[in-house]
Amino acid sequence: MSDPLEERLAEALAEFEETRARLREAGAAAARISATVMSKDRTVEATVGAQGQLTNLRFPSTRYRTMPPAQLASVLMTTIAAARTQAAEQLADVYRPFGPLPGMSPTDEGGFQELDWDELFAPMREAGMPTPPVKAPVAGPSGALLDELVEDEPADGGPREGEARR
Repeated sequence: MSDPLEERLAEALAEFEETRARLREAGAAAARISATVMSKDRTVEATVGAQGQLTNLRFPSTRYRTMPPAQLASVLMTTIAAARTQAAEQLADVYRPFGPLPGMSPTDEGGFQELDWDELFAPMREAGMPTPPVKAPVAGPSGALLDELVEDEPADGGPREGEARR
């Protein structure tokens, strides 16, 4: 008679190996993603890869030469954005069988949306598992990296370590 724990562990390991193989295949499929979009006026064709990077830009006619710069820029930006949206949709389709894609949405700019960390960690908290503390996003032009680098003021309002009192 075998141990039920060993059986469950063997099943979990087999499931893990299967999922890992499927993820490897999905990664290869994602690397091949390419989306090409032609502008409505047929002056610009843009191709982007899976991460939204511009891989090809083509002008099928010479009409772009007579366009005002602002109009050409608008056509370029609109066409590239449409190609990025298509690539993000293809990428979502590749990974959709694995479940919800946190932070990924083909409808958001660049294919990504702000992560809701509370929602992401909710199942872990419900299961009684420890979760990292969730900080509210910091607004402003400083950016998260700068916020981490700049020291906070001391609680007593005095000088920071190494600073003279004024």
